[in-house]
Amino acid sequence: MKRLFLLPLLVLAVSCYPGETDQTIPDYEYGHIPDDPGEGVTKELTATVTTGAASDIAITSAKISGSWNGANAVVRETGFLLGTSAEDLEETWQAELPTPGATGTSGAFSITLDALDGGVTYYYCAYVQLQDGDLIKEFKGTTKSFTTQTQPDVPQVYSGSQPGWAELPVMSISKSGQYMINSTDNTQYYAWHISPDVKGPGNKLARNYTVCYSATHHCPVWVAAPRHSMYTGSAGRTDAYGKDPDIPADIQYNSKSTGGGCNKGHMLGSAERTCSSATNRQVFYYTNIAPQLSANFNTGGGRWNVLEDFVDTQVCADTLYEVLGCYFDKYTDAYGETQNPSTISFGGRDDIHMPTMFYYVLLRTKSGSSGKSVASCSASELQCVAFVRSHVNVRQKVSATELMSVADLEAITGVTYFPNVPNAPKNTFRASDWGL
Repeated sequence: MKRLFLLPLLVLAVSCYPGETDQTIPDYEYGHIPDDPGEGVTKELTATVTTGAASDIAITSAKISGSWNGANAVVRETGFLLGTSAEDLEETWQAELPTPGATGTSGAFSITLDALDGGVTYYYCAYVQLQDGDLIKEFKGTTKSFTTQTQPDVPQVYSGSQPGWAELPVMSISKSGQYMINSTDNTQYYAWHISPDVKGPGNKLARNYTVCYSATHHCPVWVAAPRHSMYTGSAGRTDAYGKDPDIPADIQYNSKSTGGGCNKGHMLGSAERTCSSATNRQVFYYTNIAPQLSANFNTGGGRWNVLEDFVDTQVCADTLYEVLGCYFDKYTDAYGETQNPSTISFGGRDDIHMPTMFYYVLLRTKSGSSGKSVASCSASELQCVAFVRSHVNVRQKVSATELMSVADLEAITGVTYFPNVPNAPKNTFRASDWGL
């Protein structure tokens, strides 16, 4: 699918009103002008186009469909005209042909629209172009509409404010234009992403994850997220890599290319957000991606992957709260493995700071099924811990060796974890609580 914006040359060909348009194509556009109106035209072109209903409507996306019948020539192009007014369908979204260049009397096509605004009514109509010789004729369906879901309530942003979600580290938020920044370190940007179509308690749209992203390292500092069975399903992996719309584009990766011996390592994993395609697409924002060594770290059986698999076993009915983080100074872990700082080419940039260490910070109830909010639990009802691994190409099973208290990790990273859970036992941990 490609999104087109119309040039004046093509105005007649994409008239926004239902109906049909004949167009003789000039030689500078398609290579030939007929000597007389009949040259190359063998028959009257006919087709009936039907605009289908919209489906999978979310906050920023929707799927629209169309079909044609009775076509008696080559189907050259299919797509949709789109706008926020029925009288001004200003955008053209071209769809892929089921069989490009084929002559088919009937067929169907669809597009998933993205980058829409929440709570807005959009109008659209399907079109099909037939071609015979030098004549192109466009047929349109009726105009229909859909309204995207309303953007859910998100935490109010005041200077120095701290949103109340349990998984969040300390966030001292200020505004810099349209963006949220760390008021104590203006090189760090914040964004939170709400699942566009998944509802949690109170029938509210569920949060997906929150990210702190560094303009210095061009890499996430941490990603905080809830883990629960409600976030997993059968939607599958979208591979929809792209820039985070809530973080300045110029500090993110410029492409999904790799380099420096690294591949694209998710902080919050794709497999952890399969409840819907729209939710999965959000975890492919570049702000949720860090360069991870590809030989024996971020690969099947690699050092990070086995830790991810272990954390999956800790998800519980009460919700597991996690913070996944990157560290950029020289680091030696409890196994004696050391990684030094380095700058690599990655994601279409030459100034990426490769993390020297990755970590998980986890918090949950001990029973896993208390039905209580962690914010209202006593310290004896809770368990929290940090798993810390140097970023080296060494296979390593999960063991108690890599555990440390959350307070000890705070001293290393300078990040304060779980400020919204007053009784989180950050100074102590027991390996046995985590099955180690």
